[in-house]
Parts: sequence; structure tokens; C-alpha cells
Amino acid sequence: MKKWIVKWIVSAALLLWGLTPEIGAASDGYPRLDDVDILHYRIQLEIGESGRAIQGETTILAEMQAGGRDVLPLDLGPLTVDGVTVEGKNAAFAHRDNRLNITLGGGTAEGDTVTVIVSYRGEPVDGLFIQANKFGDRSVFADNWPNRARHWFPGVDHPYDKATVEFIVTAPAAYDVVANGRMLETTAVPPGRKRTHWKTDAPIPTYCMVIGAARFSVVRPGSWQGIPVSYYLFPGDRDAGTEDFSRSTDMLAFYTDLIGPYPYAKLALVQSSTRFGGMENASAIFFSEHSITGTKRNEAVVAHEIAHQWFGDSVTESDWHHLWLSEGFATYFGALFFEEADGDERFHEMLARSRSGYFDANRRAPAPILNPGITDLFDLLNAYNYSKGGLVLHMLRGLMGDEAFFAGIRDFYAKFRDQTVLTRDFQSVMATRLGEDLGWFFDQWIYRAGHPVVEVNWSWDDQRGEVSLRLRQTQPQEPFRMPVTLAFEEGDRQQRRQVEVLGRTHEYRFKLDGPPEEVLIDPDSWLLMEARVRQGGG
Repeated sequence: MKKWIVKWIVSAALLLWGLTPEIGAASDGYPRLDDVDILHYRIQLEIGESGRAIQGETTILAEMQAGGRDVLPLDLGPLTVDGVTVEGKNAAFAHRDNRLNITLGGGTAEGDTVTVIVSYRGEPVDGLFIQANKFGDRSVFADNWPNRARHWFPGVDHPYDKATVEFIVTAPAAYDVVANGRMLETTAVPPGRKRTHWKTDAPIPTYCMVIGAARFSVVRPGSWQGIPVSYYLFPGDRDAGTEDFSRSTDMLAFYTDLIGPYPYAKLALVQSSTRFGGMENASAIFFSEHSITGTKRNEAVVAHEIAHQWFGDSVTESDWHHLWLSEGFATYFGALFFEEADGDERFHEMLARSRSGYFDANRRAPAPILNPGITDLFDLLNAYNYSKGGLVLHMLRGLMGDEAFFAGIRDFYAKFRDQTVLTRDFQSVMATRLGEDLGWFFDQWIYRAGHPVVEVNWSWDDQRGEVSLRLRQTQPQEPFRMPVTLAFEEGDRQQRRQVEVLGRTHEYRFKLDGPPEEVLIDPDSWLLMEARVRQGGG
């Protein structure tokens, strides 16, 4: 968050004047190719018996959306390019500063498909790691998020352009190779090597295109509606990993029933060398090798990453600043599994942790969820996109009701499966399902910083048989619009009233059967707010 101040001030000013910042255009700085659509990657890799060097050949099938393009720019890190062909003919190229510019030669017309093949070799500086695992055994794992795939294969290293992918990996015969999609074949390659071919028919973002190669124990616990589930575990952690992942098939079933059909050919959970606790690579989720303990302490991460298969992998943010559509969704839907499987108490404990994480971040540096001033993509891995994003979904559920909310979620997934989206797309789908405009909700919770801080003072008028309340929002930001539940408790009895808070201060009077012993605001914890309730004064 080094260069965001000016842009944030502009956005804040727009919101102060009641305007929503323009969110249709890309704002994360990546140069889009509006006239090119990458359709497919065919990535062939040779992994040796030792060392960290690879030899690769990537075939890219691209469709021209307009005519006249002479150069195809791709992302590629500091590897040695041995040659490039376009439509089977040698092509000129320039490779510098992590960009590979390929001369297409001759004019291209709208609708043309162009096949480009890049041959390369070297030691990846990032993105693909060939190293010893926790047991000292050599292993190979990709770790791409957010834009590190470029360090081991050429492509458009940004989620706006999704494509199908296949991997043909030749590695030592003792290694099992896992990748996205379904396995097409394994072939012995003398002497002592094996070629493994994986392919996915669903387009995915490049940050989810991965391989893993190691000596694995492969556990196959079952399937759900024809989708096979498997665990790729280091042999020394086979039993522990089987325990840790034991509810993964239940999670797959839950999300399929709640959201819609699972989008991929398999679900593999892979013990790996990733810098993250978990990484949602489409159909081949990678988990930190150190998270496998046999205690199930990583179950929340397992649910989070499986939820990502729908949101993040299949429905993908087309601009990095809309990351909450991935991480906020996975955070909330990860918790929803435990609401169903373990009950309300665990669900609300998880929401409480999200609130705590958000409040801590907000105290340090208040910022909106959608913050176009962030330039370091790793700074997007924050409590706003994760915790607050998930809590925004919870508030939207409370506003819409379960039936409309989950129907809207299913609409959103069905409409944008295998595609890319912005926040406005989600807003439009949910507003259509509700039948009401939701601009006010998204403006204040996505594009504005902060949250309501509410003080409630109440007193009882015995002659009138009324309780009077004064509700005041004290946060420095503009007042929030909120539907609020007030609960009046007397012994084991509770009376409730619904109010719509629109401004800074409100006063209410309610007839009750008797004087309350306690007054609660938002007793079911739907709202992201801080509240203090006291009797008398104020």
C-alpha cells in the first residue's frame, strides 16, 4: 500500500458526493490485450533427475478478436528462449524485462486462430520450485499466485484472460505427477522416466495452472456425483493427511448442493511446497506440507480452498482489485460448511474471528474493500478482501433472507461459470433476484472504508408503557444505512422491533408489555458494527 493515497482520496471524494467510482475499467495496471483471446495452453516440461533446471515447450492457441495485430506480447521470466514458431514457421521475437514479444508476421484478421510455440530452458527463479520437501525428498511444485506463472511458462499472466490447459510432464519414473483436470495417460519413457498427461476442458486463470511431482501416497477415498476425490500425500504423512482431509467429500457435496455443479473433472488435495497455507489451484488444491498434522486443525482452510473451486477458479475476478469476489466468497462459504455440519456455534465463532481480524486492520489503516490504490498485489491479501468481504456477504444474506440470497448466489454462478466478473456483475445479479436496487449497500460496504459505531441510550416511561431509544452513529465516516433489529428482554421473554437507520441520529418509541431488563441491538449479529447500549442519559 505504497502509492494509494491520492487515488483513495479521489474515490473517497466521489463517495462523499454520493457517486460510485467507475469500476468498469481495469484499474490494476495490467496491459490487457482487447484484441486477443488465449484459448489454450499445451505445456510440455522435462524435469531431470537432479538440479533445478527445466526444459519446456509451450504451445499457445490464440484467437484474434480484431485484425491487424503484428506482435503478440506474452509474460515470461528470465529463462532462455531457444526458438519461437508461428503457424509452424520460425518467428522473430524479443525477450526482455519479463516480456516476450513475438512477431506474428503478416496481417491477422478478426476470427483467425494463431498457433504459437515457444521453446525454452533454464532454472525458474520463482513460480516452480524444485527442492527437498519436509522429509528431505526431492519434489517439484508450482506456486503461481498472483503473477508468478510467467517464471516457468509463457502466457498472459493475469486472470482476465482464462484458458484451458494441458500438461505433458516427463519426470523420473518414481514421481507421481498431478495437475489440473483429468489424467489422459501415463507412459514409461526409458530409461527410468515417465510421461504424464493431464488436461482440463474448463478455462481457468493462469495463477491456477499447476503441476506437482513427488513421491506420493495417493489415497482415493471416494467420489461425489461422479467427481473422484483423491489425496496426494507424502508417504510419511499418509495417515495424518487422510484424517485432515476426511470431510473433503462432504464439503464437495455441500457446495454442489448449495451453489451448483462442481466445475472440474476431479478434486485432488495435494500436500505441497506452497508459501500459502492453501492454494486453490483448479481441481488440484495445494496445501502447505507443514499443515498436515492429523489433528484437523486445517479443516477451515480445506473448506475455504474447496469453496474457491466455484468462486475464484470458475467465477474469476477480472481485475485484481475485485479480489473480494474470490477471497471474501471463500471465507464466507468456507464458514457456511461448518454452519451446516457443526452448527450455529462454530459458524458464529468463525464470523467473530473475521470481525476481530477486520477491526484490527481498520484500527491500523482504514481502507475500503475495493481499493484501486494498491499496487503491490500481495497487499491485496488483507482483512478487507478476506474478513470484511465475507462479512459483507453475511450482511447481504441478512438483508435478502436465505431464500433470495442463496438463489441469487446460484444465479451468479450459473451466469458466470468459467467466466470473469467485476463487483458490478454480482451486484446486478443479486439486485435482480431481490427485485430492489442494491447500489446503496455496495457503495457503503465495498467502496467506502469503515463501519458503523453505534451508541444506544434507552429509558422506560412507565406511564406510557413505552421504551424510548436514542440511536447515534459516532464513526468519523458518513452515516451507514442499516436495517436493524432491536430486542427487548425481560426474563425469558424477548420482544423485537425492526427499524431502518438512515442518518446520524434517530429517536424511537415503542409500546411494550412491560419494562425491559436489557436492550440488545442486532442480537443475531448480522451487522458489521461496534455498538454500546446503556440505560438512561445520553
